[in-house]
Amino acid sequence: MNPWIPQLTRREWLRVGGATVVGHSLLPTLRPHNVMAAETVKPRATAETCIFIDLMGGPSQLDTFDIKEGAWTPEDFDVQTTKQGTRMPVGLLPKLSERIDQYAIVRSMNFFENAHVRGTYYLQAGRIQSPARLGEIPSVGSVVAYESLANRKDDHFLPPFVSMNMDPFQLVGSGLLGATSSPLLVGQTQTIGNRLRAMDTSLPLLVSDAERPEFERRRDLLQRLRKEWHGGGEQTPRIFQDIDDYYHSAWRIMEDSRAADVFAIPATDHDRYGASGVGDACAVARNLVSADAGTRFIFIAQDGWDLHGNAYEGNDFFVDGKLVKGGWNQYQMCWDLDAALSTLLDDLAQSKDASGKPLLEKTLVVVMGEFGRIGGPLDGLKGRGHNEHAGVAVLAGAGVQGGVVLGATDALGGKVATHGWHKDRPVYPEDILATIYSSLGIDWTKEILATPSGRPFQYVENTSPRGTIDFGEISELFG
Repeated sequence: MNPWIPQLTRREWLRVGGATVVGHSLLPTLRPHNVMAAETVKPRATAETCIFIDLMGGPSQLDTFDIKEGAWTPEDFDVQTTKQGTRMPVGLLPKLSERIDQYAIVRSMNFFENAHVRGTYYLQAGRIQSPARLGEIPSVGSVVAYESLANRKDDHFLPPFVSMNMDPFQLVGSGLLGATSSPLLVGQTQTIGNRLRAMDTSLPLLVSDAERPEFERRRDLLQRLRKEWHGGGEQTPRIFQDIDDYYHSAWRIMEDSRAADVFAIPATDHDRYGASGVGDACAVARNLVSADAGTRFIFIAQDGWDLHGNAYEGNDFFVDGKLVKGGWNQYQMCWDLDAALSTLLDDLAQSKDASGKPLLEKTLVVVMGEFGRIGGPLDGLKGRGHNEHAGVAVLAGAGVQGGVVLGATDALGGKVATHGWHKDRPVYPEDILATIYSSLGIDWTKEILATPSGRPFQYVENTSPRGTIDFGEISELFG
């Protein structure tokens, strides 16, 4: 397991401390400070929470939200024109095709990476992977968590950043921002043919009444031992303070009876959300937003979009010695996403906060992968290769105008032909990042000057493999 990422079990919370000491000993014990901003932008501040769904593996834009029809298109894709005039593959995304007025589509995406590991990192950190700064650079979720700490309330028992169904070795942590901004990792990565069937919700979140006396005795002993170990008080080294933060965050969750309900997935919800891992995660994301218990960034991974071969037919594989025919493919991945995302949007739109405001109006939902796919006919393997020159992103909620479609690709769907927004260039992940920050009321021009490396950390870095780019909010998405 990744020692930088706390896991949601009591055993892991006790184990992670020792591993974290090793990790932090490689960095100066330096608290981030001297946060500066250009103060030339005004954040939109329409959202309180962001739900980010990572379509891991790189979804095919021309087989999803930027459908392109050719001799390669199966008839049962059932491509139709919606009432808004948008062509959609109803056979793959039946529910989302009906709800196109609930979300916007960006069809002019470009990316700076076309390899999975680096692309997955880029999507989380918003910049090219630098080996020299891996322990320093925080994820987008951790920046959101860091910014939200000043507004934490006494009844906020959940961490500000929660990640679900993500491989812990690929999850980017809090870097220089410290343990209080770290992601809480929930869910397992048990897959059947790259498709996560269901999220494991059997993790013990509460200390039972029978266990409580023993738990309290051990916690008290641990506290006394650790005070002797590093002294305690204001002079506690940063290394040990971060470990303390891990423990205190865990205790808040385990001691609050509401936690069990937040992470519970009733059978009816499991089915409504599509009976899949991404569906379960979306159901929990809805609970996290409804609870309003301090979580401000929710990262969900849906793995399995890397369809290099037999993309439409599926691949055979063995489970417990038995052959399973077909497996995951373009159909199954789309159907899982369709059920999960459409139900999430419906539930957030229908649920209201204490003031009567629909939760979707204060929640930004972002869906995208690390890059797109080669356009035109399928290749010799009956799949599609990686393509950084075209892709899609879907955004909803928090003022995003439903039915909007920005940009367009060429006839084969492999290259951006029309940009569709005021900067008159392709949209990059950094522009999506700036839009997320703006929606959450965060000035995306901020930078932290005091870092372990001595190099300022910019919330949105304006340097890229294609030169300096003026990244910014995609204002055309909003009404």
